[in-house]
Amino acid sequence: MPVYIAGMHRSGTSMVTQRLHLSGLYLGPARQLMPATADNEDGYWENLKFVTLNDEILREFGGTWDLPPTFPPRLDEDARFQRLKAKAESLLRKFTGHEPWGWKDPRNSLTLPFWRRLLPSFKVVVCLRNPYEVYLSLRQRRFCAHPLGLTLWRIYNQAILDHTSRAQRLVTHYDAHFQHPRAELQRILDFLEIPARPEVFERQATRPRLRHYHYSTRELRELGVKTEVLDLYQRMCGEADYAESGGQTKAFGSAS
Repeated sequence: MPVYIAGMHRSGTSMVTQRLHLSGLYLGPARQLMPATADNEDGYWENLKFVTLNDEILREFGGTWDLPPTFPPRLDEDARFQRLKAKAESLLRKFTGHEPWGWKDPRNSLTLPFWRRLLPSFKVVVCLRNPYEVYLSLRQRRFCAHPLGLTLWRIYNQAILDHTSRAQRLVTHYDAHFQHPRAELQRILDFLEIPARPEVFERQATRPRLRHYHYSTRELRELGVKTEVLDLYQRMCGEADYAESGGQTKAFGSAS
């Protein structure tokens, strides 16, 4: 069963995918993985074949990563779907025999309607981060301005909820990987049914320097973040078994 790693850009998808790859998730040949850059020194862990195809899917339906398209309800009957289907199936065949396998791309959040028609059995690891922190990270890299960043955050995350069931997805909060890294990784591995290896836990660590911003829900309200964004964020925090307490965040259901 394939694993999609999704979530809005700058939400910790690279960090989570690296942890899963070290735990045994196959992402494809190393030469196909996007190289690290100054913006992401630990690597992106994105298979460029899937990134290229996801971009092509978005373009074919009139969109881009920052201008999400609307897919037709009968997608599998659409000529555009048929044009891309053979290319996608060819790529997927290369992962046969490599269980457990998957791919990470924030664009998966938008292209799930396409992929689920080719791979009806799947699991999604949804990387969740405070929406204002995502906006600040995007702004630092000059990717988009306020309020576009918050709007995209809502569109990406709502699209995931719209095209998956609770049984198919697990939401993991960015902060939990800093506060309870071992427990949160174990939670994801249990969901994916990937055996945990003690030696992997020992050599994995989430570096504090990766944490640049930290905003609470109360601060989001003070900043005037729209109710629809706040409500979605709180709903997804609930799915992640994650809550804030006394200005400090904590993860429920995790070892202390």
